[in-house]
This record gives sequence, C-alpha cells and structure tokens, in this order.
Amino acid sequence: MRSHRLVNFLATVTVISIGLVMIIGLLSDQDTVPGIMAAFLLSLVTVIAAVAVVVGVLNLIAVHLGRFTRAERGWPYSIVVLVVAIGVIVLRILDRADIWTGDLEGERISARLFEAVQVSIESALAALLLFFLAFAAFRLMRRQVTVWNVLFSVTVVVVLLGSDPLNLLSDTRDWLVEVPVNAGTRGLLIGVGLGTVTAGVRVLLGQDRSYRD
Repeated sequence: MRSHRLVNFLATVTVISIGLVMIIGLLSDQDTVPGIMAAFLLSLVTVIAAVAVVVGVLNLIAVHLGRFTRAERGWPYSIVVLVVAIGVIVLRILDRADIWTGDLEGERISARLFEAVQVSIESALAALLLFFLAFAAFRLMRRQVTVWNVLFSVTVVVVLLGSDPLNLLSDTRDWLVEVPVNAGTRGLLIGVGLGTVTAGVRVLLGQDRSYRD
C-alpha cells in the first residue's frame, strides 16, 4: 500500500514538474536553459509518438497475420490489410532510397498513392453524406414537424441547391457557411481550448489522476 502511494506521489511530482518546465520554457527565449529543456521535451515526445506509431503498425500486422493463419472469420480482409500495409512500407523505403529513374525520378510514389486513395475515399464519403443528410431531413419531418426540424431541412435544401452547378441559392449558402458555420466552429474551438486549459491546470495542481491508472 505504501509503495503504491509512493509511486502515485512520484508520478504526480513528475507530471507537475514537466508541466511547469514546459510552461516556463515556452514563455522563455530558445537559447535559455528553460527554452532548451522545453525543446528537448518536445523532441522526446515526438520520438515517443513515432515509436508508438511503429508499435501500432507492427501490432496491426501481427493481429491480421494471426487471423489469416488461423483462417478466422473475415480473413480475406486481413489479406488486403497486410498487402496494403506492406506495400506502403516498401514504397516508402524505395522513395527514401531515391531509386526511381526516368519520368519517376525525384517522385514520391507513396505520397502520390496515398493522396489518390485518400481523395477517392473522401469523395465517396462526401457523396454518401449528401444522401444521409437528405434522408435524415425526410425522416425528421416525417416523424415530427418542429421548428428545429424545419430549420435543419431548410438548411439541407439550401446547401444542396447552393452547391448545384446552376448556382441556385449560392449566395444564401455562402452566407450560411461564412456566418453561422464559422461562428459554431469558433465556439467549438474556444470550448476545446478552455477544456485543454482546464485539464492542464488540473494536472498542474495534482487533481487529475488519469495518468496514474
């Protein structure tokens, strides 16, 4: 019991000390001791995050390789994941080695492939989102007609017509994006910032014990 309390106390002291060093370092010049310490800690966090990504990728490969070897349900999807993961890793290594010649000299094939796949997936999801919004508006109005349901349905219609090639209601759509949407986004960002500051203050005061679990 005493050892557990000692570990919790040391963890609290360590977290508070690092937090104070980071705050003082970020508020100081880069060539000062606190600034150098803060830069070192940021570099250390970056290295740890990179190692965590590598461990996550290795764990992903191990899990799907186990599913494939045991022929568990959904193992064909595991083959797809393994082929894509290994293919991306190999392409990245080849890009770093600069082995491409001819028309591909100096190109980053892994980045271009990632961008092509990512853009295709995002476009497909955006197209599905259009139908989901239209169907959601229909379901809401069919279930109950309220002020908020009408407002949601009208907004969906205005945005869809404003994005039409004929540019119907484009000015109204632009106003919705620039005023209400921007205001809501800024409000969310302010809330996230206040929540982050609150969590940081709780950690510095030793009231947040989530890191002890």
